[in-house]
Amino acid sequence: MGVSSVQTLDPGASLTEAFHAFNDASAQLAEAYARLEGQVARLAGELAHSRAAHSGERRENEQLADRLSALLEVLPAAVVLVDGRGRVDRFNPVAEALFEGLSWGRRWHEVRDENLATEVGEGDWLLRSGRHLSVSARTLDDGGAILLMIDDTGQRQLEERARRQDRLADMGEMAAQLAHQIRTPLATALLYGGQLARPELSDTQRRQFAATLVEGLKHTERLVADMLAFSRGGRFQPSPLQLRELLDSALDTLHPRFQAQGIDLILQLDETADDGLLGNGDALLGVINNLLENALDHAGEGACIRVELRGGESDLQLKIEDDGPGVPADVRKQIFDPFFTTRERGTGLGLAVAQSTVLAHGGTLETCDSSLGGACFRITLPLRTARDAAPNTQDGDAS
Repeated sequence: MGVSSVQTLDPGASLTEAFHAFNDASAQLAEAYARLEGQVARLAGELAHSRAAHSGERRENEQLADRLSALLEVLPAAVVLVDGRGRVDRFNPVAEALFEGLSWGRRWHEVRDENLATEVGEGDWLLRSGRHLSVSARTLDDGGAILLMIDDTGQRQLEERARRQDRLADMGEMAAQLAHQIRTPLATALLYGGQLARPELSDTQRRQFAATLVEGLKHTERLVADMLAFSRGGRFQPSPLQLRELLDSALDTLHPRFQAQGIDLILQLDETADDGLLGNGDALLGVINNLLENALDHAGEGACIRVELRGGESDLQLKIEDDGPGVPADVRKQIFDPFFTTRERGTGLGLAVAQSTVLAHGGTLETCDSSLGGACFRITLPLRTARDAAPNTQDGDAS
């Protein structure tokens, strides 16, 4: 028969083992709790920091909003904020004063149409109240827009007044220019008119003087009409002319002065240089007279004056030069300005009128270097055909 063994449990050992297991579990639980407390403390710190940051951002946003509101209040321009639905969200007092019926929540296009008289151009509005606005718009991310509108009515009025003053000044300048231009033909007419009273004149001489007098007065009348047309920015109908004939007429008029001053006159004229020139003969004759008179005035007694006329394929060039003191380099930039003169009794209008006349003919008048050592002026005029000029007119500019 076999022998069985029975294992007897020790109650004290089991209790000790259970106690150790409980202690281990308690330690683990305490450790886990400590870690949890640490995480809670960290999260609480992060939450507090986040709340402080958000609070700071909120205060900054509130301050920024207050500053923007204050800026809108004092901004001299009108500002309107339109939301994504096209309704007015915000606006400043300037906008409220400009746009009648402007209020929060209204559709902006309705407010605009009620107040807009016409859109003069892009970003240029004229309101029914008569105010002019310069408008800039910027689209926002939410589909809305912000509009900045500057009331420039006062500036436009000042500009209009300035333009009126300029026109008045131009009228005064043109009157002075006209007086300068008609001086020579008027003096000629007075000379011949005075000769008519001489009793020893024959009938033939009297008729010749009378015809010259009438022609001079007609010339003066044409100059007045042309200068008035220039002063209005008007137009004149160009007609075929011969620059050589105009030059001969100017030389004949000034021939007594050439003789009296002992001028050595040199003519270098291209006889075939007049084909295709169109313009206003009286106006161009005034230019040639002016340049020749300037040469006589500045060159003095016994001077040498050379007149050169050359023709090209597309233009004519007339050059008048002398051996006088010439034009200083610092004066060349101003010499064609109205009222600029280096002479004590000069009007400063002769060259300004001459240049505006040449420009009205599509040409140029400029100073250049003289081979004689004095002053030199060169006129360049374009050649045109009668067919090209028939449907068009040449603008005159007397400014």
